[in-house]
Amino acid sequence: MKILKLKDIRKEAIHSLYYDNRDNLISTKFKLNLFYYGIPFVASLILICLNQLLNESSITYFITGISIFAGLFFNLLIVVSDKMEKRKKLFVSNYEPTHKYAKDYKIFSERLIASISYAILLSIIIIGLMFFTQIDYTCLEEYFIKKYVESLNKISDYFFNFASYFIGFQFIILLLHILTDIYDMLIHDININEYQKEEDE
Repeated sequence: MKILKLKDIRKEAIHSLYYDNRDNLISTKFKLNLFYYGIPFVASLILICLNQLLNESSITYFITGISIFAGLFFNLLIVVSDKMEKRKKLFVSNYEPTHKYAKDYKIFSERLIASISYAILLSIIIIGLMFFTQIDYTCLEEYFIKKYVESLNKISDYFFNFASYFIGFQFIILLLHILTDIYDMLIHDININEYQKEEDE
């Protein structure tokens, strides 16, 4: 059941990249897939071809940065949920612009929460993948042929470094998406005062 919930979070987060709050497609799916999957793939491939593998020092810096963002995301989840709770009374408003605003804000909040939750999930996956980049199979030389163990080491290094880069770039794209959503949320906070003034009049 928990796995299905994680799939739902990913599905909703990816959906929010493609559609706006009124379910209008932002751009063609080909362009969006190229942006979200193609660019990270090419960038990761270039880094691997240039033999730019992660080391203990760089991993420490990356994990520190990711942990900071993950902490901020947890705080954002609380803030967004709190703001949505305060806007529940707007659903019963007879004033159409206010009611419509509340409905749009609900959809926006649900998608933002999904995006933030997915970003936290990606941060956990990235940290796990970075850990695997440091695995050394040299101890297996006692049981297997040395050249096979060396090949295993190389394949493991390239695979986990590529995966770390790939998901890392997706994390950055999702981070930028969340940033624009937060901007929209702040604009909504400004606009709500105007709606309430109109309703009072």
